[in-house]
Amino acid sequence: MKLLCVGVKNIMRYFFRVEYDGTGYGGWQSQNNAKSVQEEIAKAFFTVTREQCVITGAGRTDAGVHALGQAAHVDIVAPVNLGACELSVNSLLPCDIAIYNLQKAPEGFHARYSAKKRRYVYYFALRKRPLLYKKVYMVFYSVDWDKIKAALPSLLGTHDFGAFCASGSSAKTMTCSIYRAELKETESGYSFTIEANRFLYKMVRSIVGTLIGIGRGKITIPMGEIIASQSRAQAGETAPACGLVLDYVEYEGVD
Repeated sequence: MKLLCVGVKNIMRYFFRVEYDGTGYGGWQSQNNAKSVQEEIAKAFFTVTREQCVITGAGRTDAGVHALGQAAHVDIVAPVNLGACELSVNSLLPCDIAIYNLQKAPEGFHARYSAKKRRYVYYFALRKRPLLYKKVYMVFYSVDWDKIKAALPSLLGTHDFGAFCASGSSAKTMTCSIYRAELKETESGYSFTIEANRFLYKMVRSIVGTLIGIGRGKITIPMGEIIASQSRAQAGETAPACGLVLDYVEYEGVD
């Protein structure tokens, strides 16, 4: 399906959030060789509006990554009853995808470029949890979580985070500003929350893998030195996608 509105005037832009279980998808972005969240939403909007229009997300989540507060916009020509449209789109979407908070976007709004902050949460379980399968990273080995907590302050601030960028990235700069990095105990184990202005390709999962390496004693280089090296070889393995959730994308003027 083409996701384009070509040469049409009087287009209205609408903002909405998306919650999804990414287990059965090749990621957010439309692609030829796998199902995508973006494509499923585009098909639902087409059925409701009869318009083939762009669905633009705040960011691209990888295969198997989930979302509670992904953000997106869609451009529609025909008048839209917000409540009815949201209900109709959700009735057409698979059970593992839902949109919410459909609203008119402010003038000049763009789901990707207007975002101020993005927040991810990574979940760990310390024992086998069948009901959380594909929703957490099950950690069955010994980890010193205090060592992980001690490494977190080095992540804060504006740095070149090339050490945590996977190959294949098209980013023009590796500089990101991290505002928050914290580890909390949960009923199942731990959660790691990280908030920044932007993230590089597989950056969060690379940071998580590095933190686990530090906690297991397999990585002894201080986190600050790993960041300063700007070398992916100095960092740890990429953590599994299943534990990662795009929790929220923050804007001015929209919820």
